[in-house]
Amino acid sequence: MEAAHKKLLAEWNKEPKILAAVSNALKQVKSRGVVMCTKLMSCMRSNEESPNKFLMIGLNLMYFLTTNQHAQFHMLLEQIDQNIQQNNPYITTPVKLEQSLMEGVYNKVVLTEKNIPSPYYAFFIRISMDTIRDEIASCIECSFKKVSQKDAAQLLLFNNVNEIIPFAKKRSWKNSGNTYIFEQGRSGPILKEQLDTKRIAKQTIFYAKQLEMIV
Repeated sequence: MEAAHKKLLAEWNKEPKILAAVSNALKQVKSRGVVMCTKLMSCMRSNEESPNKFLMIGLNLMYFLTTNQHAQFHMLLEQIDQNIQQNNPYITTPVKLEQSLMEGVYNKVVLTEKNIPSPYYAFFIRISMDTIRDEIASCIECSFKKVSQKDAAQLLLFNNVNEIIPFAKKRSWKNSGNTYIFEQGRSGPILKEQLDTKRIAKQTIFYAKQLEMIV
């Protein structure tokens, strides 16, 4: 697993980046992830206890959730006792997060970050929020001709207007008198598959580094 992560990191650090190589390295990490998931299941079936056992399992659940690996998420979750699912904070956090995402109750995702059982969870919550905001922003662009900064900040679940400014610039929103103007029928980002590969690669690299720190 470590060798696969190092290869991914090496490909990511190359300039210019070769997306095909990054994607290939990422696939290798994902395949190792299935093996790691299997080992975690074996660990759960054993009577051995470790101080970081459920922290590691919880982080893997968060990883699967934020990278849209829902089958792996539920496969791992099914191996966990119902009592632990309901009472262990390392496990209840990803369970509740998935429920909020499925129901579209995005304000609960924001609140989740304030009640995480470990600082390591914050990274995954922010990934979820970034994804949510991108989806909401795409809807705003297609549904409104214009929207005030204040309303946009509320729709995007930001705490204040200042937080939306860099987000709006990133999406190239036209600002006129504290109001964002949109072109109707605006198309989505180009080369979505490539952009998703970059995002997931960044997530995986950071995740690997965090796991090394825990171990």
